[in-house]
Amino acid sequence: MKQNISYKNFFINYAIFVLITAAVFGILIYVIKVSQKSWDKNLKSAVEYTLAESEPDTWEIGKSVRIANPLSAGAACFDARNKKSGETGKAVIIRIQTFYGPHCGVFIVHNEGNIEFKGYSSLHGRVAVQLKNSYTGRRVEYWSKRIAEMLK
Repeated sequence: MKQNISYKNFFINYAIFVLITAAVFGILIYVIKVSQKSWDKNLKSAVEYTLAESEPDTWEIGKSVRIANPLSAGAACFDARNKKSGETGKAVIIRIQTFYGPHCGVFIVHNEGNIEFKGYSSLHGRVAVQLKNSYTGRRVEYWSKRIAEMLK
């Protein structure tokens, strides 16, 4: 038995499928754009808290800076200004794999190109000191070099 499908029914079904797909993508794009402000705000507060813990009342964090590099998938960058010296630079928060799982490392990139590791945003107290002084220094060195490449 042969079934005949009319062109009209085919194109109506195809149009319905395309409209549903476009609506789903539109909703996803809207949700991503709306959540971007919250994402940046929370990352900024994590950077501020980590910098305040390592050097109280020294760094002021500004606007988010877009990183145009494929390595930046797990990183965010913000303008930073040293309140005491007036120096400007960048504050970078990036996911670093450690023995205890991934943690967010905070770095300051000075205008001269020096990169300084300030600590882990998710760890505080004795655990942070232990992790900072452990062998993961090689990973911190690795990301220090990569951050310099990312921000070029």
